[in-house]
Amino acid sequence: MAAVAEPNTLSLDLRDIADAKAGPMLFSAAQRLGLGQKIVLQIDRDPQSLLRATAFQLRDAISWSVSDAGGVWQAEVRPRKEAEARDVVDLLTWDHYRLDRQFADVLAAANANRVAEAESIFQDYWIGLRRHVHMENFILGPVLGGGEKKGPLADMLFEHDSIIQQSRLVDETFLEKDYAMLPAICAVLSGSLAKHENREENTLFPIWQAANNQDKLRAEELLMQTKALLGGADDAIVKERFPD
Repeated sequence: MAAVAEPNTLSLDLRDIADAKAGPMLFSAAQRLGLGQKIVLQIDRDPQSLLRATAFQLRDAISWSVSDAGGVWQAEVRPRKEAEARDVVDLLTWDHYRLDRQFADVLAAANANRVAEAESIFQDYWIGLRRHVHMENFILGPVLGGGEKKGPLADMLFEHDSIIQQSRLVDETFLEKDYAMLPAICAVLSGSLAKHENREENTLFPIWQAANNQDKLRAEELLMQTKALLGGADDAIVKERFPD
């Protein structure tokens, strides 16, 4: 059973739940972890094997700590990249993975006609996407460069506009309860996300990493600012720039 215990913390109680069922529950929660978020897991057995299996499924995208209190184990699970990020590019690369996986879940739920589930996941994705695009468009792009008129940065800005428009179309589909075309619309957006992330990570991110690492103080400031923004610190500004 899972319930939100406090902002950015998910309490997951897997006591008396067999691994065959507990594993998918933990995987589902862990793949949606965002920056600044954690899972607090309670279980009546050593969870290390369950955690290792989940980490393997998620390409080592999580880290954890475990404590034993008299037969009840507790683990805190966090995004691995959050703890180990060298710089802002590491954080953004992890956030790409999170957004991509999250939207894959939207597509799977839409294909299975689980509309309520698809909409719930989409709303988390939608605000996460806008935070990510805001950070790249209005903070990192102007500071770290990459060719605003012609070059990888210009390509990124153009693709961001397209992805925001496609995502808004999905949002409108949920609002209007016009579900017939939902799987097809989601499939197009899922492909756009995957292509964009790959291009950005291989063209723009190396430029940003080189520019960022030239100034250690600035790099530390951008890292902290990105963590805060992706965790929701500037949502009022994000929603003003990218309204629902």
